[in-house]
Amino acid sequence: KSHVESIDLPVPAGFNYGFVNVSLHEPDTGRCVSENRILVESEPLAWKEHFIKRGDGQGGYTCKAAQQQLLKPYQGCGIVPFGLATMDNGEVICAATAWSSGAEPDEQTLITISDDGGTTWGEYIVLHGLHARPMMLAYLGNGVVTFESGDTTRRMRLFSHDYGQTWEDRVEVPPAPDGQLLGFEGSPLVDRDEQGNAIRIAQTGQTLEGAAPHWKIAEYIRWSEDGGRTWPRVDCPQAWRTADTYNGKTYDLCCCEGSLVRATNGWLVAALRTWVPLQFHDHPHFEDSLSGTAVSISRDDGVTWSPYQKVFDSGRHHATLMCMPNGDLVMVVIRRVDLRDGKLVSYRHGCDAVISHDHGETWDIEHMIVLDDFLFCDDERWMRGPCGHLSSTLLPDGSILTGYGNNFTGGALIRWKP
Repeated sequence: KSHVESIDLPVPAGFNYGFVNVSLHEPDTGRCVSENRILVESEPLAWKEHFIKRGDGQGGYTCKAAQQQLLKPYQGCGIVPFGLATMDNGEVICAATAWSSGAEPDEQTLITISDDGGTTWGEYIVLHGLHARPMMLAYLGNGVVTFESGDTTRRMRLFSHDYGQTWEDRVEVPPAPDGQLLGFEGSPLVDRDEQGNAIRIAQTGQTLEGAAPHWKIAEYIRWSEDGGRTWPRVDCPQAWRTADTYNGKTYDLCCCEGSLVRATNGWLVAALRTWVPLQFHDHPHFEDSLSGTAVSISRDDGVTWSPYQKVFDSGRHHATLMCMPNGDLVMVVIRRVDLRDGKLVSYRHGCDAVISHDHGETWDIEHMIVLDDFLFCDDERWMRGPCGHLSSTLLPDGSILTGYGNNFTGGALIRWKP
């Protein structure tokens, strides 16, 4: 039987740091069975000064104040924040993994919760035995949170009914119509009733056959009206496929991954990961870091989709989509490689954002917002991107909380306003 009790310790004026000695004793004999020393810091590891850069349309940037912090490691391993969601109790939930340190082969799935808009985060809730990337995190209302396991041979959907504290409720996920396992990454569409409860979920996913770079990809959208427990409708939009020829060889190409959002005019907007430019397919250091991002729009509630429109040809993907209170759409992407017109533009990596003022039809690339960046180049393996995977959520004050995985620092969080 366990018992937890909070103890307030007096802090003297001018305190910088110190140690608390903690010992555990047997109640009958008084014998000490455990002894630890805990560091106590006065420095709050929360939001710190940061700046985002907005393109000025003339090749330069203007700076705007923002805030940034890092998610604390778990057992010495860096954190990748795959999902962020704002809940109706005022809390923000983050679904993440701890990168493997090499000693353990698997990533560890974690949950952490903030009750102050991402300023501070609770202790990690460890989902023991689960070593899957938590994809398509969504808050459904009434304390229910859900996500899909990704990059694992056992596909399942997990549910919490207490705002993310426990996750015993799990259901198996059916395969795609072609019998292959579906993979996911991005943010789902969640349609809600007047009380804010989910009445329909839609999410994109893909199947892969073969080996890189010559994958055979099929992209699907599936729909659920019972909170993600069943998915009776599965579509395979042909508008997201194409064929292209390079050096006399024809390639069957298809988008993969993706995020969905409903614009204020009722359209559905999809941001999809595209393929690596064909001139790099046979490069000896091929990396899928060179894939890009395209947008497709449905004006009939998902029955048909427009031909994809490329927003980023290469190097930027893992898009998440948000609809702002003023009707603007915000797309946040990881920048694994800064490539333009097939050429390396800079050694900057990080994450960026672009805005659409017309329900997803056009995107303001000239005024792209650099949320975070850092320098890196691995010599002839220049196409290797040392960052990846991101998520964003809209906070009640109109700001956006974005998190992404940085190979050097772990999980980085940015709080910003477009």
